[in-house]
Amino acid sequence: MTVTASAVVDQVRLGDHVCCVHDDESDGLRAAGRFVAGGLRLGHRALWFTDALPPAAARAHLDGQGVATEAALAGGQLRILPAAEAYVAGGRFVPEVMLDALAAEIDRARREGHPGLRMVGDMGWALRHGASVTDLRRYEAEANRLFIDGHAAGMCLYDRRFFPAEYLLPTATAHPATVGPRAGHAWTPLLRAHRTRDPHGLRLVGEIDRSNRDAFAAMLDDVTGRATNERATVLDVSELSFADVGAASALARTRRNAPSTVRLVGCHPTLTRLLDLVDVTDPAGGVA
Repeated sequence: MTVTASAVVDQVRLGDHVCCVHDDESDGLRAAGRFVAGGLRLGHRALWFTDALPPAAARAHLDGQGVATEAALAGGQLRILPAAEAYVAGGRFVPEVMLDALAAEIDRARREGHPGLRMVGDMGWALRHGASVTDLRRYEAEANRLFIDGHAAGMCLYDRRFFPAEYLLPTATAHPATVGPRAGHAWTPLLRAHRTRDPHGLRLVGEIDRSNRDAFAAMLDDVTGRATNERATVLDVSELSFADVGAASALARTRRNAPSTVRLVGCHPTLTRLLDLVDVTDPAGGVA
């Protein structure tokens, strides 16, 4: 996975949430280590939740990459801890508890003046601690709201030797992008999403298909749901190069159910025709 590790680290940016599928512990270590080391060199704060190896081994790997871990740990720029201590705090996995903890870590990184936070989690703990596929999928989907502000990047490690398909496939679709062992240097995240403030909404870049549909639905819900205080929402799709029927259907549901107006801007002709097919285009001008 040396090529894959390089591709992931070189291409993942703040705002990205990537599912990294591997089939060897050393592959996962290289990907995570390079991701964390690269972030530290950029001044980012980094959290590494380990599972397949103890924190001491992760630290030794970083030392081997030329990272001054003693100073980074002492100064709080780096934290390395067993994943189970974080994800299963209190004895069981509660997605909301972990999401709140990560949101607090992002806020801390900003308060301390770091340009961003990098988080990497080895998800092998989920199988041993009985996390349901429903909870794991919901956690990964809802985690996307932590990234679309552009202050953090996340990489979740899934060893496909241990995760059965009924776990791996649903959790992968909850990420905007997935990278696997055969990825090459040309790999880039399939979908990137950026929250906008003026106007309130979301700017979408890349592609939406079956591989990231749940992530897209979760991001739509975050910017259009009731927690937005019924503000009108603008979805900028001008940089969306592909959207399948499932994505169009998600847009249709959002427009029907959102508590306030949802307007699309920058629709290419192909997407407009697809929206027509699922009865989402507003003749009065909801799509621009």
